[in-house]
Amino acid sequence: MKLLKVLVIGVLLIQVNLGWSQSQGIVLNSGVEVIDSYHYSKAFSSNRNYRIFLPPNYRENTEKKYPVIYFFHGWAQRYFGSMGKGYSNYDFGDENDGDNIEKFVSENDVIVLKVDGLNQFKEEPLNLSPYNVSLVSTFRQFPEYFKELIGYIDSHYRTVPDRTHRAVSGLSMGGFMTFWLAAKLPDWVSAAGNFCGSTEFSAGLLDFPVRYAHADMYDNFKTISLRMHNGDSDRLRFYHEDMNRYLLNAVPHYQFKQYEASHVTCGMGDMFIFLKDAFESPLPLPEKWDYIDIYPYFEVWEYKVETSRNRSGYNILENVNKEGFNIAVRNFLPDGELMPSVKVQLTTAPVYKPLTSYKVTDTDVLTEQSREYSLISDARGSLQFVLNGSEHQIGIEVAPNVANLSLTAVEIEDSGWAVSGEEVSLSMKVLNKGFGEAKGIKAKITAISEGLEVLQGEGDLDKLAPLEEKLVKGVFKVKNNRMGYDIAKFKLNFSDESGQSWQEEFEVLFKDPVEEITNFVIADGKEFTIVKEAVDSASMIVGAGNGDGIANPGETIVLLVEKGGEYLRTHAYTTNDYINQGNVSIRIADPWQEYDHIGGTVKYTMPVLSGQIPEGEKIPFYVEYWTPGSISGQHIIHKGKINVTVQGEDKTTPEVQWVQVLNDELIEARIYDGTSVDKVMLTLTPNEGKSTLKHVSWDLVPTTFSIELKDDGLAGDAVKGDGVYSVRISGKPTYFYDLSFEINDSLGNQGRSVRKEPVFLKETRWK
Repeated sequence: MKLLKVLVIGVLLIQVNLGWSQSQGIVLNSGVEVIDSYHYSKAFSSNRNYRIFLPPNYRENTEKKYPVIYFFHGWAQRYFGSMGKGYSNYDFGDENDGDNIEKFVSENDVIVLKVDGLNQFKEEPLNLSPYNVSLVSTFRQFPEYFKELIGYIDSHYRTVPDRTHRAVSGLSMGGFMTFWLAAKLPDWVSAAGNFCGSTEFSAGLLDFPVRYAHADMYDNFKTISLRMHNGDSDRLRFYHEDMNRYLLNAVPHYQFKQYEASHVTCGMGDMFIFLKDAFESPLPLPEKWDYIDIYPYFEVWEYKVETSRNRSGYNILENVNKEGFNIAVRNFLPDGELMPSVKVQLTTAPVYKPLTSYKVTDTDVLTEQSREYSLISDARGSLQFVLNGSEHQIGIEVAPNVANLSLTAVEIEDSGWAVSGEEVSLSMKVLNKGFGEAKGIKAKITAISEGLEVLQGEGDLDKLAPLEEKLVKGVFKVKNNRMGYDIAKFKLNFSDESGQSWQEEFEVLFKDPVEEITNFVIADGKEFTIVKEAVDSASMIVGAGNGDGIANPGETIVLLVEKGGEYLRTHAYTTNDYINQGNVSIRIADPWQEYDHIGGTVKYTMPVLSGQIPEGEKIPFYVEYWTPGSISGQHIIHKGKINVTVQGEDKTTPEVQWVQVLNDELIEARIYDGTSVDKVMLTLTPNEGKSTLKHVSWDLVPTTFSIELKDDGLAGDAVKGDGVYSVRISGKPTYFYDLSFEINDSLGNQGRSVRKEPVFLKETRWK
C-alpha cells in the first residue's frame, strides 16, 4: 500500500509537468479522487499549492454540491505529507492505521482540502515552521490568504459556499491555526476540529506581533462547533490542560477527547464526523455577539474596524447588535492597559435606514465622561463612528425614548480575588446608554458554567435616567464548586416595569485555595540573577524603586520566589484598589519555546504601588510561577498567596514604559507613576555614528535640543490624562537622535531615563 501511495503521487507530478488539466487527479480504489494543484494568491503574490480530496461520484453527479473541511498540516509537513519520516501521515490507505482522509471522504459526501503552510521565498533556506506563527518572520498573513483560498475553491469546485458548510481542522501547528482561524473568521466557518494543537504562539503582524492564546478568545467561539483531540502521551497535553481550564467552562459547547496516542491525528474519523454533524446542525447566531481581533484593521459580520494602532494589542467588541456595542483596545487580555491614544474608526453593518439621522450616546468608562450626538447613515445603511482606544459604551437610538441597560463593572467584595469553594460576594454597576428612563429595574444572574451555585442572584434599582450609571442594590453571592477551572461564566438579565429586558454575559476569574508563600523577595530596583526561559538565567535590575527589598509607596515591584538558590518571577494578581491605578497594567512574557519547542510562555507581572498607600497597609497577592517537570513538555504551575506590607514614603521617580515616533514626527512616550507626573522634558542628541550611512550625505549635523512633552490633549497629544505624553517635532533636519528624559512627579521626585536605541526623525517642511 505504501508503494501504491508513492506511485500515485508520482503520477500526479507527471500530470502537472506534462501540462495536463489541473482539475483532473487520480482516482483511488475507494473512488476518492485526489488532486494536487495550485492557484495564484494576490495576498502572497505567488502560486500556492493545495491537495483536494473529492468524494466518489463527484464527476458523475454534476448537480450535487458539497461542504468543505480545510485541513492544516503541522511542523515539518506540507500539503503533500511529511518532509521526511513523518510524525503523522494521514492521507491514504493504511496511514494513521486506516483512519485517514481517504477513508472519511470515501464514506461521506464531504470535500477535504489540505492547505500548504509554506512560509518562505524560493531563495531562502527551507523553513520547516509553517503559517508565519510561532516566530513571526514574514509579512504573510494566513488568515487573509485563507479567505482568498476559500473564494478560489468555491469558484472552481462544487462546494456549498456558505459558513455553515465550511470547517477547519489541523494537526499541531495546524491545530493552532484551526482554533485561530475559527476565532478570527466566525463569519466564514462554523466548525473547528483541533488535533494536538499548540495553545499559544506569537502571531500577527511582523512589526508588532502578539502573544496569542486560545484560552483568551472564548467569546469568539460562540457560533463555532468546537472540538479538540489529544493523545495521553502527547508532550503538549500539559498546555492543553491549561487551556481547558478556560474553554471547558467558558464555552459550554466545546468538546475535548483524549486518546491512547502521542502527537498525531488521533480519532480523525471521529473528528470529521463531528464536523459533518456541525454542517447539518450549525449553532444558532446570538442576538448579541462578541469579538476580539489582533489586527489593527479587520472585518467581521459586516462590521469594519480600522485603528491607528502600531503596537501589540487587541481590539475588543462586545454586546454588538443594532442598539449599540461596546469597544476597547487593550495591550493584552483580559485586563491589559487600555490604549486611548489609538484612533478607532468603526463602520457598522448596513442594518439602518439609509441616509437617516440617528442619535448616539457614548460613555467612556475610563474617564467616566458621556456625550450625546447624531450620526447620519450612509447610502448602504451603515453608521460610521470615530472613537479612541479607551473603553466605550455606545448606544444607538433605533426607537424613540427607549432605555438600553448595560453592565459596566463587576467587582469582588471584601476579598483580593474570588476563591473556588468559597462564597463570593459581587457588586455590579449598570449604565443606561439609551434615550429613555428605565423604572423598577430588576437584575438577576444565572450560571452558565458547570459547578456554579448562585446563592443570591437578584438585585434592583428604582430607576436609571439616560446616561446614568449606578450600583445595583443588593449584593450578589455565588460559589464555584468546580476546582481547577480558572473562569466561570454567568448570564445577567435586566428587566423594567415597562416589560423591556436586556441580557448579557460576564465572567469571574476564580482561583483555587492556596497556602501562603513565605520564601519570597520584593524586587524594587535591585539586581538579581533570575531564571528565564525555563532553565537559563540572567542578571538584571528587577522592578523600580530604591532597591531595599521593602515595598514602598510608588514603587514598581516584582515578587520573586526563591527556590533552590534561584529567583523566579511571579504573576501577581490582586483586586486591591491601591495597585495599578491610572490604567496601568504591566505583564511580561518569558518564552519557553527554546526549552520545550511548544510555544508557551510564563507571564510575570510588575504591580505598581500607589503613592498614597497608608503606612503598614497589608496587600494580599495571588501568585503563580512555573518550573520544568520531569516529562518532556511538562511545566508545573506553582500557586500561592503572598502578603506584602507597604512601608515608608513615595520616593520613586516616574518610569518610561515605551517610546515611539509616528509618521508625522509625533513622539509619544508612555510614562507612569505611583502618584502623578508633573513635567516631562525630552532631550534629543544627534547620533553621528548611527547617522553614518553609505551613499547618504547629510546637509548638516543638527544641534542638541530639548522640548517638553505634554498629556493635555492638545497640539497632537491624542487624549488628555491617558499617560501618553506627546510632542510634535518640526523645523529639525532629518537625522538619528538619542533620547533622554528628565521627569518630575507631583511629589518632587526627579528622575532621568535614557532610551537605548536612537530614533529617526525626518525633516518636516510645514507647520
